[in-house]
Amino acid sequence: MDTVEWIRRTAHPLATVDPADPLDDLRPLAGMVGDASVVGYGAGTRGAHEVFALQDRIARLLVGEAGFRVVAFDLDWTLGGRLDAAVRGEGDLAGILAGAEAFADTEEVLALLRWVRGFNRAHPDDPVRIAGVSPHAVGPEAYDTVVTHVPEAAEAYDGLRPDGDVAAHARRLRAAADRRSRVERARAAHDLVAARGAGPLVLRSARVIVQFHELHDHDGRPEDPMNMAYYEKAFAENVEWWHRHTGRRVLFWSSSSHTCNGLRRGFPPFPSHVSRNAGSHLRERMGDGYLSLGITFHEGELATYGEPATGRVPEGGPELAEATLDAAGDGYLLDLRSGPPPAGRWLDREARFRVIGRPTDDGSHSMAGGSPREWFDVLAHWRRVTPARRIRRG
Repeated sequence: MDTVEWIRRTAHPLATVDPADPLDDLRPLAGMVGDASVVGYGAGTRGAHEVFALQDRIARLLVGEAGFRVVAFDLDWTLGGRLDAAVRGEGDLAGILAGAEAFADTEEVLALLRWVRGFNRAHPDDPVRIAGVSPHAVGPEAYDTVVTHVPEAAEAYDGLRPDGDVAAHARRLRAAADRRSRVERARAAHDLVAARGAGPLVLRSARVIVQFHELHDHDGRPEDPMNMAYYEKAFAENVEWWHRHTGRRVLFWSSSSHTCNGLRRGFPPFPSHVSRNAGSHLRERMGDGYLSLGITFHEGELATYGEPATGRVPEGGPELAEATLDAAGDGYLLDLRSGPPPAGRWLDREARFRVIGRPTDDGSHSMAGGSPREWFDVLAHWRRVTPARRIRRG
């Protein structure tokens, strides 16, 4: 049996990606997830409507039928806090997303958050939490949370708290001659909070402030210009914290370059970059408690954020794993954890998976460094994609 035939016999067909449709065709995924405490589900693009819609649909299944109660986005910690408050109460979700990175400022993400709010209103005693797990931009709310409960921390934070645009604040930190001393002050504040026995959310806020300063304390080294190795560790640390803090199952919503389990070589626009993924840290920490779910696509058009045009991604060549996946069908779920030879050889051979960091990137951008079965436990494949939809305002 060749690989394509094995996939056809093993896969569960997907009838739709529309979150409003019945979930019957998606339901086998609950069995594949099993007892995993954290599911990292990422895709090879941030610009496709069908990919986002499928991530939404998966969240609705796992929240509604498998007890998942945290959706952790790779957005900044404080923005995640604002979204969390809004889905558990009132607030302008679209307005909050205006402050998010462009890939999250979409109708598809907004639809998921509105569904979560509806779920929470129907289940006020068992709400879904929204989290941001990235330390790249930490707003003043985190500092306020700490100082409100531990006033003595204010002195350590003097000059560290952002005043105005957080991205500009991060740029100033990277250029500062005394950034190492700022890291030490953030750590001292964290140690003070820990010594005072502050609550877990206060202590985690202090820890994320430390992460922000440690992340930006680097010199743009050629081998890791964005300090991605630190990003990956921080993502994993914060995702796991949410699982421990709530005692509930967590969905980690990101790109497959972050959620897959293993070593990644190549990350647009830095093809020579090598790092361990957040997924590999979570697998190391949690073992089978972490499940890696990859969402793949073959071709189509992607949204081009900040521009009126869309980016066309051609069909993948034979060097991409997506070419093999697409030959087996248009849309399906596939559990990679078992497969007879010769499928086993394909499953365990190093592969290249498409990863398009920005929709304008060339369609050949991909990541390598692992085999399909090393990186992913389960795949969800959808053949053709169309552009994600920016939220319309005004």
